Amino acid sequence: MRQFYLSKNSCGYYRVHFVDPVTGVQGHGKSTHTKDREEANKIAYKWLYTGAPEARGNSHAFNNSETPTISTQLISLIDNLSESDALKVVEKISRKFNFDFSSPALAETIGDPKTESIPVETVIEAPRPKKVFEAKKKSVETPSHTTAAETRHRLCETLEYFWDFDNSEYIRRTLEHGHSITRKHAFCMHAYVKNYWRPYFGDEICIEDLTLEELDDFFFFLHDEQELANETVNKNINMANKCFKTLLTMKKIKSNPLDGIERFKTDNEERGIPTEQEVRELLNLTWENDYAKLAFKVAAFYGLRAGEISGLRVCDIDPVGNMLHVRHSYSEVDKLKTPKNKEIRDLPFDHALALQLLSHARENPGYNDLSYVFWSVKDYSKPVTPGYYADCFYAALEQIGISEAERKDRNIVFHSLRHFCCTILKQRADKETVMAIMGHKSSIMTDHYADHETQEKFNNMRNVISGAWEKYISA
Repeated sequence: MRQFYLSKNSCGYYRVHFVDPVTGVQGHGKSTHTKDREEANKIAYKWLYTGAPEARGNSHAFNNSETPTISTQLISLIDNLSESDALKVVEKISRKFNFDFSSPALAETIGDPKTESIPVETVIEAPRPKKVFEAKKKSVETPSHTTAAETRHRLCETLEYFWDFDNSEYIRRTLEHGHSITRKHAFCMHAYVKNYWRPYFGDEICIEDLTLEELDDFFFFLHDEQELANETVNKNINMANKCFKTLLTMKKIKSNPLDGIERFKTDNEERGIPTEQEVRELLNLTWENDYAKLAFKVAAFYGLRAGEISGLRVCDIDPVGNMLHVRHSYSEVDKLKTPKNKEIRDLPFDHALALQLLSHARENPGYNDLSYVFWSVKDYSKPVTPGYYADCFYAALEQIGISEAERKDRNIVFHSLRHFCCTILKQRADKETVMAIMGHKSSIMTDHYADHETQEKFNNMRNVISGAWEKYISA
């Protein structure tokens, strides 16, 4: 019977799976923290006879444990001994090593086998101090008789409260100061705590007890064992760091335990875009449904984000003035909200496309000025979820010969259509005009312009859009 097996995780690190010599059951794997098979094999043989270290596979103490351990084979042998077999083992050991079990010194060490054994006292680390966390919504000042050193904050409880959109004092103050923070963002941060921090650290550990080494081990655990992407690990770091920095600023804690933490390197892959020829083929293609193709046109020709397309309502389309008002965005968590960075903008719009959008909107059983243009057939009071456009877009790409593998290799997503729009417009207009069309500047800035200048810019925007898309729209 083999004593152990080696396996590789997705990151290339070898894990050891020991086989129980009695039951033959293969145990859970433990990472060797190396990508070299020969080195992993040596580590496995070492652990076979000395026992695997108790530290987590990603900790600094993992390969540097100085505490002697009992081999797995010996532990298994002891567990399966009967009383008579144990007496025979003692007799054989006494003969081999000339132990005199009747001697006072040895009896004091191992106890009298004829009397009831007294368990050896084990040194157990004292539990971390507990603290009842009280969320204070109205006051952020620390009482004069309480210092930062005396106040303790349970790690996971504090993080979860900090990112609780409905109750967080930090989020409430952020919004009251006019800054943007969405329910969706808070929900994602809260999920990180629930899915990764609490299972690892538990309920009792406090922020004041954290060390940089412990946190570094945790982030390597997320990377190596949980196999999270570098960017996701960094988001976990940023999530906690925002909380710790806020507590430090408010003098709730004496220091930020994340100060000095090293983030993981991320490869910001450049967003790919479809070619002009591919866009023409998509326009000439018969799509699975008409409104998905309409969403494609709005994204490719006017640069709207997927959430902004879902947020379009009947009142946002002006077929008389040929205008499109981009006032909202929609997400499943936040529902209807202002566009990203509050970039409300008005765009010159093709008359024929405006009529097509309104024609689709009128098919809604609940049609009115506030009903959604891209309404859901499951619940016509709600819009299509933004992710649906991407699914239809990818299916259309497959129809023109762009496979899923090629699409992923070129990094083309639905948001690539916004990049395509910006790229084409930049070839035909000045940077300021393109920024106005794409919504890269806050709408507040346009209020500083005189009416004549604003109208002049709008006319320029109309000419740029008409000239850029005439050959496409007429196709």
